[in-house]
Amino acid sequence: MLEERIEGSVFGSVIGDALGTLVEEMDRETVKKAYGGPIIGFVEPSPLSVCPFLKKGQYSHESQVFLMALEVYAEKGYFDEILYIEKLIEWVKDERSHRYPAGSHVNAALSYAAGLEPDEARVKSCDIDGALPAVAAGLFRWDSSYDAYSEGSYIASLTHNDEALIDTAGVIAVAVSELVGGRVLLSSQEDRLGFVEVLREFSKTEMVRAYLDLLVQALRKEVSSLDDAILMLGNGSFAPEAFSLSLFITLQNPNSFRKGLLTAVNSYGDFGGDTDAVAFLVGALLGGYLGVGSIPKDWLSCIESRDYIKLIINKLIDKIRQ
Repeated sequence: MLEERIEGSVFGSVIGDALGTLVEEMDRETVKKAYGGPIIGFVEPSPLSVCPFLKKGQYSHESQVFLMALEVYAEKGYFDEILYIEKLIEWVKDERSHRYPAGSHVNAALSYAAGLEPDEARVKSCDIDGALPAVAAGLFRWDSSYDAYSEGSYIASLTHNDEALIDTAGVIAVAVSELVGGRVLLSSQEDRLGFVEVLREFSKTEMVRAYLDLLVQALRKEVSSLDDAILMLGNGSFAPEAFSLSLFITLQNPNSFRKGLLTAVNSYGDFGGDTDAVAFLVGALLGGYLGVGSIPKDWLSCIESRDYIKLIINKLIDKIRQ
């Protein structure tokens, strides 16, 4: 079951990113013009999207950087920061391979390539994309939430120097570790509130705890409308905001990967949002909780580099077993 959950989390992440990228930063009316209505599966990106150059089933920079972190664990059996930075630098050098917009990771990689020390190379940003590679730490450290927090926050700190961003990354890793490790049930309201409390206990900043408190309020008030949740929690790229909305959607849809992921993909609201990051996280969490068998087969077959991703997963699992 562990292997199925790890595979579910990895593929859930990249599928969420690929689908969410289709409508990233679009408002409701623009989505309607571009696609005729909400996204319900893979289609070619609209010329109105932020990624018109991508093909059906391709994912954004967020999955690329996450997969780099996962490769490090799969190759080394631990997180080697030197190898990770080398991978970032090589990725940036090949301008054809890195994708919109990846500003913070690109800037950090360019600074490292120029020989700057970490304190100078790290970027001051709290955008959620800087926290997403922490999912890799949660997967590898599936058996220890404490190690997951430590390594997830460390991965983010190599490229970013914002405390709330680094804390969000650590808590993301904890959430993945708890779900993939099978230490959490989401069957009842009490279960879901208990899960959020575990995450809150790991958090080290007032900002992240404040957003988790807002999430608890939304759950206790039994907010059911996605629009109401967006008004309460936000759906932008600010890391604690995007993470709290992702948790809300996950906890509202604990039994259906498809429903939960499509809710995340279509979380653009009236003004647009960071839908690819929100869907990436929901995919990671629900895929890790429900396993790869919960992911629609047509989505799995459509995602780019499926065989290579499966190879990374197999190597990761081999390292975990050692």
